[in-house]
Amino acid sequence: MKLRTWWCGAAAMVAWLAMPAWANDDDADEATESAEVDESSASADGVFDFLVAELAAQRGDVEGAIAIYERLARELHDPQVARRAVELAIRARNFPLALDSAALLLELDPTSTLAREIVAALLANEGDLPKARETVAALLDRNANRGPLLMQLPHLFAKYPDRAAVLEATKQVAGRYPDMAESHYAIGLAALIAGDPALAGTEADAALKIRSDWEQGAILKAQALRKSSPESLIAFYRDFVERHPASLEVRMQLGRELAAERKLPEARDQFRAAEKLAPKDAQAAYAIGLLSLQIEDFDDAQKAFTRALKLNYREPAAIYLGLGQASEGLKRYDEAIEWYQKVESTDWVRAQLKVATLIARQQGLAAGREYLHKIEAHSGEDRVQMIQVEAQLLRDAKAWKEAFDMLSGAVAQFPDSYELLYDRAMAAERVDRIDVLESDLKRVIKMKPDYAHAYNALGYTLAEKTERLEEAKGLIEKAYKLSPDDPFILDSLGWVQYRLGHVDDALKHLQAAYTSRSDPEIAAHLGEVLWKVGQHDEAQKIWRAALTENPNHESLLTVMQKYRP
Repeated sequence: MKLRTWWCGAAAMVAWLAMPAWANDDDADEATESAEVDESSASADGVFDFLVAELAAQRGDVEGAIAIYERLARELHDPQVARRAVELAIRARNFPLALDSAALLLELDPTSTLAREIVAALLANEGDLPKARETVAALLDRNANRGPLLMQLPHLFAKYPDRAAVLEATKQVAGRYPDMAESHYAIGLAALIAGDPALAGTEADAALKIRSDWEQGAILKAQALRKSSPESLIAFYRDFVERHPASLEVRMQLGRELAAERKLPEARDQFRAAEKLAPKDAQAAYAIGLLSLQIEDFDDAQKAFTRALKLNYREPAAIYLGLGQASEGLKRYDEAIEWYQKVESTDWVRAQLKVATLIARQQGLAAGREYLHKIEAHSGEDRVQMIQVEAQLLRDAKAWKEAFDMLSGAVAQFPDSYELLYDRAMAAERVDRIDVLESDLKRVIKMKPDYAHAYNALGYTLAEKTERLEEAKGLIEKAYKLSPDDPFILDSLGWVQYRLGHVDDALKHLQAAYTSRSDPEIAAHLGEVLWKVGQHDEAQKIWRAALTENPNHESLLTVMQKYRP
């Protein structure tokens, strides 16, 4: 702490001594801020050099000051000192020095967006790509640690629009270092940007041949596979982590890919392994929490989110929401409300809607609606969400007519909201207004032609309420093409097949739906078809299991009553 005080105090003193008499307090604060560097930079020997550099800069000796800064940055391995050199060079409009200093900053901090943008802008000012290529080649010659600069090459040329020309320039510059994995990475990334995944894959392979355990090379290879052979992407990641089990970033990427493929337990396993590799990184714990929520392992979700919170995850509101959902899943409603009420910022309205729902569940519909009406909507989108939640409260209370009337008023107020049209259609079915349901869902389909649930809802209703079975089947098949893994769409597909008399196909789809999600509605349908084919014991088993978790489910109770032995 004492060392930091000396360092920052020296910087502030220089800034104050150089301040003209007419400068105001705000100017002084700004100068002091710009002169401060991170505590990690501070060294007793470096304070004097820093003072000398600052005074040189104030006297107008920009080159001398920057030379000291660059030496200090290299000695201390501190990007903050290099950043100071960049700022000084740009302020002095000395662009060659700015380019050198930004290259040094990029070398010390390859993630620096500022450095990358500055270098890219200065290279663009060269006027043409060949000149920029020569400048970058000279930068690489002057830097002993070329790896970080090489990896950024395609980004440094990014302001030139001709991607093929950028690829060629990258080849010419990076090709001078064929024994460096970073050189092949640079060419591969430029190839990917230029739309040549085959070359990108070849260069990634070359990089991995030099450094077999290099995670950046593996991720580049995967990006190339995504373009050329997406079906082999997960297998490639699996093979890499098996051969290199300490690969944190690749393991995290594998987890994300598995999650995208809805292989949620496997994805969670990868994030668990990643958490063991980096126990102080909150990202893996947060991912485990999200995945556990999706597979309804609420106890594990709560534990994972708690770990992420203790590790200071960058978005605490997201953690509070997750903890609220986990508590809600565990039926700890008071605890869930406490977590939701901690949420601020952009998720505040969403959390308040959750609170209103829980209050309605505990204290009744009137209390939930009263709380809901006190929430201040910040936008039209917020207002739509509030209406949707209130409609759900009414549906939960089986106030079907009131829900339909409220949503009809909302549709008049927000006629372009496909969400409200969809919700009104669902309410219309409950009050036997199939005409409104069909009209609303057709409007939704016109507004959102890729909205699978609209096709599914209309198709299922036609299959259930009318004899327009072929039309219903066509709509559900469209939904299935848009979302083939959705268990509710699989359920609809099985049900319309059953209504058409195609019992074998019906059973296949309903069993797939029930395997994916043991929902009571799906259980009711599957049990009915099993009963029809003579599997009465199996049907009863499925119904009883569903009834244990959902003792008041209307469809389930109806079908069990219908087929009571």
